[in-house]
Amino acid sequence: MNKQQVMLVEDDADLRQATVETLELAGFHVLEFATAAPALAALQPEFPGVILSDLRMPGMSGLDFLEQVRERAPEVPFVLITAHGDVPAAIRAMRAGAHDFLEKPCPPVLMLDVLRRALAMRSLQLENLRLRDRLDRGGAPEERLIGRCAAMEALRHQLRTLAGLKVDLLISGETGTGKELVARVLHDLSATRGAFVAVNCGALSASEVDRELFGSAANPGLIARAEGGTLYLDELESMPDALQVRLLRVLDAREITPLGSAPQRVDLRILGSVKQAPDTLLAERKLRPDLFHRFHAALHLPPLRERGGDAELLIAHFAAQAAARHDLPKVHIDDALRRRIAWHDWPGNVREARNLAERLVIGLDPGLPSAPDAPTKEVLPDFDAAMEQFEARLLRAALMETGGRKTEAARLLGIPRKRLYLRLRHHGMLDTAETGQN
Repeated sequence: MNKQQVMLVEDDADLRQATVETLELAGFHVLEFATAAPALAALQPEFPGVILSDLRMPGMSGLDFLEQVRERAPEVPFVLITAHGDVPAAIRAMRAGAHDFLEKPCPPVLMLDVLRRALAMRSLQLENLRLRDRLDRGGAPEERLIGRCAAMEALRHQLRTLAGLKVDLLISGETGTGKELVARVLHDLSATRGAFVAVNCGALSASEVDRELFGSAANPGLIARAEGGTLYLDELESMPDALQVRLLRVLDAREITPLGSAPQRVDLRILGSVKQAPDTLLAERKLRPDLFHRFHAALHLPPLRERGGDAELLIAHFAAQAAARHDLPKVHIDDALRRRIAWHDWPGNVREARNLAERLVIGLDPGLPSAPDAPTKEVLPDFDAAMEQFEARLLRAALMETGGRKTEAARLLGIPRKRLYLRLRHHGMLDTAETGQN
């Protein structure tokens, strides 16, 4: 069913009918009930709509109905209608999990606004549930990489190809392009039994490396914790040369030596990431060639400014997540905002897009520079009007050429004299004395 659904429970027949008419005129599909018991029997946990219920009803009260709904379908938004001034009941309802409450008599505009907000939240809940279910059933983790450009399509294909191969990879891309997300997606696609352990190499001092990375006999380090899984080394180029040498042995022999302990073997996949192109880092001697060549392949993440329309797609995706998180309505991307998104060069890449979407949802200025106005299209004259202008110029030119002699002008133009007079009359180019000529 395409229309948004509202389950209305109201024992007053006249009020129920008036509410149904208001909702249907606003485009909702209404399931109406006079009491709560049959409504509860009809309710399913996956109900995609919202419940709008009166508080005081015969049989099961609105608060009791709310309690039963929370047990049967806890995610379905519940809006309670209370008598004017019944604040204690409204407070109890909110504490019991109601989405909102309305006081009688309720202005239709307010009721519709509350219901639309609740339905927007419900829509996002169901969307998130579908995504989680797909992942739980072994769906495609690479779909978390939002984007339709050719580079992102190629990246997803690469990840699917490499997922089943136990190879170490280097991921390059500017800050904020999503390198860690790609590493996590690859880990999830691989279905390894171990954990995903991320290490920010730029945050480790030389004195912390042994304790944090390699650990000790008493406290396993981060490398050991990634046993059977994935070790992700972010900002690999920030590692001092001596530490890059020590990492070589891990890549070569899959062996670490914790402090105060004998060498031990580790079984894991190692993913590294760098912010600049590997060739640049090698030339600047920030990355050792022997370390770089230990990685089997390099994956490059394009900056957002090179991904075509993906910026708008990402903002819509992040805005939907933010709206659900803050229980706020979805953001509409109009033409003006669309032009600003397309014009921006996104120095912060995907991370910047996520922050911008958050600001849009909570009502702050997104901070995007203004885009230049779209070029104004040249307005072409109407075809008939253009032909009229051309004919008038042609007639004037013929008359000027013949000194105003109509017979010679007709001969010059190759048309009968009578037709010349007709066209001259049409354009108002005949003297009053000549208007009777044939």
